[in-house]
Amino acid sequence: MAEKKKAEKQNPAAKKPAAKPPGAKPRPAAADGDDGRGLGAVVGQRRAIGVLRAVLAGGRLANAYLFHGPWGVGKTTAALAFARALLCPHRGGGGDACGACPGCHKSERVQHPDLRFLFPVSGEEATLDETITETLERLRADPFHVFTYEKAASIRIGLTRELLKELSYKPYEAACRAVVIRDADRMREDQYSAMLKSLEEPGASTVWVLTTSRPERLPATIRSRCLRLRFLPLAEEVVESFLVGHAGVPAARARLLAAVCAGSLGRALMWRDEDIRVARDAAVAMVRTAVGGDAGRVLAEAAKVARGWNRETLRRVLEFQILWLRDVLRLRYGAGDEGLVNRDIADDLRKTAAGAEVGEVKRRLRVLEEVGRAIEGNVNPEVAFFSGLARLGRMVPERADDWPEYGTGRRRG
Repeated sequence: MAEKKKAEKQNPAAKKPAAKPPGAKPRPAAADGDDGRGLGAVVGQRRAIGVLRAVLAGGRLANAYLFHGPWGVGKTTAALAFARALLCPHRGGGGDACGACPGCHKSERVQHPDLRFLFPVSGEEATLDETITETLERLRADPFHVFTYEKAASIRIGLTRELLKELSYKPYEAACRAVVIRDADRMREDQYSAMLKSLEEPGASTVWVLTTSRPERLPATIRSRCLRLRFLPLAEEVVESFLVGHAGVPAARARLLAAVCAGSLGRALMWRDEDIRVARDAAVAMVRTAVGGDAGRVLAEAAKVARGWNRETLRRVLEFQILWLRDVLRLRYGAGDEGLVNRDIADDLRKTAAGAEVGEVKRRLRVLEEVGRAIEGNVNPEVAFFSGLARLGRMVPERADDWPEYGTGRRRG
């Protein structure tokens, strides 16, 4: 009884599992790419899902798993589906959850008392519970929900303290407990230290699943105690097919989204309701401005970053610009319109390509790719973007040695 009360205290949603609608039928096993909540719902990750199915079917579980790969390729979907299968008492030979038992219904709504799901949040500590509740409600209501962080977000230390206390109790209903931590790289050093003992404890009744798109930011002590499973960027045709078949996106828009999302279905879903062509045309106009060499206008474009752009917005702008330049390069090498990403502006691209010099286009591509790598780190986005635009127009020297000397005769830097 004490254990039951403890579980209810740590996971209040577990007290009231979702009622099963009258006449509801068990959900059939999902096929690859289905929009259910099982392992089959993970799009385009056949190898990773095959490994998880084999692990579940064989019954030889590691203490901890690390799902790593680019943002938006299905790591969290896979982690929650894996946890659901772990907690299902009626798993089939294929390793997936049955989808029909009470435990599966609870897991599907992230309300199972033996499932803990931690994720980064931003905002004030006083509204933390409300923020978490709202996020979970969106996740339950929307099968295409995409986690985004408007501000610097982190996994709060209070949540990890509660979790570690709970681990001292036996699982409430299932044979084991599943802990899923999304974006596990967004934690403090003392949180990792507190987790270590549980991660390496042999024969533990808890299975950990950590996800990250930045594994290098996790301490080596954490990485070394996890079985690592890599998730790959999705092929364009996979993203395009999903957008058309499951998200109801028109074919022409889906093709452009699939091209600009860099293999991230999450990114494509996040952009699906936006006027993608307007955003693309604005990004291309920035390149034309930079190439024109007008420093004042370039500075004005960079100032937009300071007025509310975040890294995700800037990443999208760079992706549009890179794809546009690649189309110019394709045409310069004699490719046909069928290979263009931006087929709807093929006439404009042909005019640009006719006067373009191959070496200069390649240089501009390298500059934009370097800016993309910079904003993934801790570089100020405004500074990185302004520097990139200035280099596109050759308004600043390419190399440090090319900067002018100071009055002392010594070179800068």
